[in-house]
Amino acid sequence: MRKRKRYKKKRKKLFILLLLLVLLCPITYRYKDGGTVSYKAILYSYTKYHRMEEDESYFTGREFLVFPFNFLN
Repeated sequence: MRKRKRYKKKRKKLFILLLLLVLLCPITYRYKDGGTVSYKAILYSYTKYHRMEEDESYFTGREFLVFPFNFLN
């Protein structure tokens, strides 16, 4: 009986770990606008801007969003 409980606990912990891994593992997107890189996962989004403007200067900045897909129109 104890072995079953231990097995269930280990299985539950493994499931939670795999779920967190899927939710936090980002996909990298590289844009051809001067070097902007975006990392998007299900729970967050991080964008590092390096974009060329019309006057040939660069716009640089960073953006971090938690739950980025909740705020779509």
